[in-house]
Amino acid sequence: MQFASLSGLWFSLSIPFILVLYLLKRRYIDTEVSSHMLWRRVLREQEANRPWQRLSRQLLLLLQLLAASLLVLALMQPFIRGQQTAKSHIFFVLDASASMQTSTDHGTRLEEAKQGILTYAREEAQNRSYSLLVMKDQPELLLQRESNLSSLQAALNKVAPFYGKTNVQEALSLASALTREEFDWEVRIYTDSQWVDNAEGITFSIPVSIQEPEIQRRAGDEVTKQPVNVAITQFGVKEVQDAAEFKAVAVLKNWGATSVSVKAVLYADSQAVRTDSLNLKGGEQKSIYVDKLARADVYKLQLEGKDGLEADNTAYAFPEGTGRVQAAYVGEGNLFLEKALTLAKTDILHVQKSNDGTYPPPLGLTPDLIIVDGVTESALKSDVWQRLLSSKPVWRFASAAKSDLEPKQAISASSFSIMDHPISRYIRLQDVNVAMAQTRPLKPWEKVIISSTSVPLVLAGTEEGIPNLTFTFSLEQSDLALRSEFPILVQNAVSWLTQHHGGNLGRMTAGDRKEIVLHPEATKAIWKTTMEGVKEEEAERNGDTLSSMQTAPKLPGLYEFVEYNTGGQIVQTRLLEVVMDARESNVNGKIENKLVFKPGEVDADVDRGKDISLGKTMLIPWLIVILLMLLVLEWEVYRRGHSV
Repeated sequence: MQFASLSGLWFSLSIPFILVLYLLKRRYIDTEVSSHMLWRRVLREQEANRPWQRLSRQLLLLLQLLAASLLVLALMQPFIRGQQTAKSHIFFVLDASASMQTSTDHGTRLEEAKQGILTYAREEAQNRSYSLLVMKDQPELLLQRESNLSSLQAALNKVAPFYGKTNVQEALSLASALTREEFDWEVRIYTDSQWVDNAEGITFSIPVSIQEPEIQRRAGDEVTKQPVNVAITQFGVKEVQDAAEFKAVAVLKNWGATSVSVKAVLYADSQAVRTDSLNLKGGEQKSIYVDKLARADVYKLQLEGKDGLEADNTAYAFPEGTGRVQAAYVGEGNLFLEKALTLAKTDILHVQKSNDGTYPPPLGLTPDLIIVDGVTESALKSDVWQRLLSSKPVWRFASAAKSDLEPKQAISASSFSIMDHPISRYIRLQDVNVAMAQTRPLKPWEKVIISSTSVPLVLAGTEEGIPNLTFTFSLEQSDLALRSEFPILVQNAVSWLTQHHGGNLGRMTAGDRKEIVLHPEATKAIWKTTMEGVKEEEAERNGDTLSSMQTAPKLPGLYEFVEYNTGGQIVQTRLLEVVMDARESNVNGKIENKLVFKPGEVDADVDRGKDISLGKTMLIPWLIVILLMLLVLEWEVYRRGHSV
């Protein structure tokens, strides 16, 4: 038995007061007399009677003491807590938002909620029927009126965390609508109450309760253990004007109530370039500034250490608006080619020959394009060069030197045969002279773009999705670099070779929709990522064509949006950072909402956290009945005149 209020204990002072009255009470003995002469004797005995005499057994005293004790109990509002029988149908509502991925002593909040649903169904609601509604961007009804416990478990296994914007109000409104006409049902909402929507005003016609994870009940009070969560709220990289370097800015916030130390590691591409250690007080926010960063395709900031929510511990950033191509130029160099490359917004890293006749690979830089000018393959035979040449677009120029390994043929002055290709757009090559060109068998993937009579001059093709361009002649053995069309040809070549590096798509919240400008030749697209366990996902289509409106992947991380043409060749690749809803980072930000339960004409607010499986049986009505019976018994004692 428990008591709702202890303030009624003050009335227990009436018990010793009643005892004192009986101690001071004079005793009277009913005696039959034959004459009034005996009255004087009785009066003398009354005068001689003394107070503080030993209590004797008196029925009236016992009744009054019992009545006072019952009144004290009634003022303390006693009740008995017991298990309430579950309804015939339980409508479960499960919150799958990002904050439900917060770590607990039993896994995560979501895992704990799933286990709580199964435990209640197995122990308290056997032989009932179940429904399961999941809170996401759009509420998802996974189970409806199923009485098989295995069906409930299978439905729970399908529930995955949702990192986008959760629509709580729509989910609860749907739950209210689906249960409005029912009678012997109940709604149980499993959530951490960290809602970004206000659920005030949503009315249920059946009993409704909110079940929260990590809650221990002690004497009716809720005792919670607050998790610690440090999140990257902002992260960006910007180019320093006229300095050929970048700077990064990041903002970290501690959403917990206690101080925590955190280590932040900054990566340029895949190389760690900076590590910062910070101490954040509860609710504190700090910024990190990093200057003189080398250029990279993507920067990553990673928080290391134990944290309550892992999804907001990683952030990516892309260089803002550079629009430039990084090219590694292997060879002695050509002034005209380098000038044309500069006009094509290409930054050149010269790779000079070492003393042993080889060319060292570029260190600390991953180029977008590799230009090999007059250098044989034997000079680039290292494993690093082979990986670069097989993974990056390559523009090759034949050597001007004579070699038995590379037979050449003289080119007579004649018109050029120009095929339709992105490289040859706006090119006619009038009055261009080529003295000598290399002759060799074509590779299976190579296609002749420009030729003179039967001698190929420009070859282009895609090997395993990587574009390659070959000029079979040396610029020193031609006057092409002196012609006005040469900068246009270089611009076309750079655009075609690097067209699969189409910048980036920025940042999107998981599950959001965005219009993406597609490549004109794209007929298919795929979302790719290097995250372990995440499969490729085909982009959305609008009938037979690729849709420009795309939905961001569901899991936070770095993705590539890869576009293919009809021949299955890659025509464009862009990076996208997918993040979780930033509002979910406040894992301790519970909303104090009340759901309204209106059965018929009776209105009652259902407090959050109240467990409908635990019912209260109030004892006050029984105490009132006993008190009334005591009053009747006491009246009967007085009526009969018994004083002893």
